[in-house]
Amino acid sequence: MHHALRLTLYAPRFPYCWPDMTILCMTRIFFLLLSVSLFSLGCNPVRTVKSVVPGLKTSGMEAGDKLQLNVSPDEAVKILDEVAAQNGWYMVSVGDQQDMQGHRGKYFRLETDRFIGGRQQMAGVFFSDPAGSYVMIGKSDTGLPEELVPAFVAAVRQQSGAAAE
Repeated sequence: MHHALRLTLYAPRFPYCWPDMTILCMTRIFFLLLSVSLFSLGCNPVRTVKSVVPGLKTSGMEAGDKLQLNVSPDEAVKILDEVAAQNGWYMVSVGDQQDMQGHRGKYFRLETDRFIGGRQQMAGVFFSDPAGSYVMIGKSDTGLPEELVPAFVAAVRQQSGAAAE
């Protein structure tokens, strides 16, 4: 009897479990792990699922996406200059983008000066592509400003539609 008492003192006990209710205990542990994993998804489970499932998009283009264009980098810079001026941005500089293989595209730098938020600069490159060109959409300081994307895409479609006629 003295040995049995020693065994019960050292026997592991799970919190919130009774010795004869192991199924109930395992169910509680399962739901605890499930709730912790759901909580770790964060406040935006759609964004988490979108980042896990390739090709799943909930809306249009976002920062970090590649915007494919059917115009040359030179035409894209001209269109961007017009669209930027209509939306409170202005073109500060434009130039050729070079690397070890030669000409890669057209570099641009835009600025805006707003009452709220102050001065903001964004720089990006319209890279040459067999289909035309492409540019990365940016949010903070690199790429095509996210707020200009809808107007820019509409202007490119209008330009390419007018060129086809």
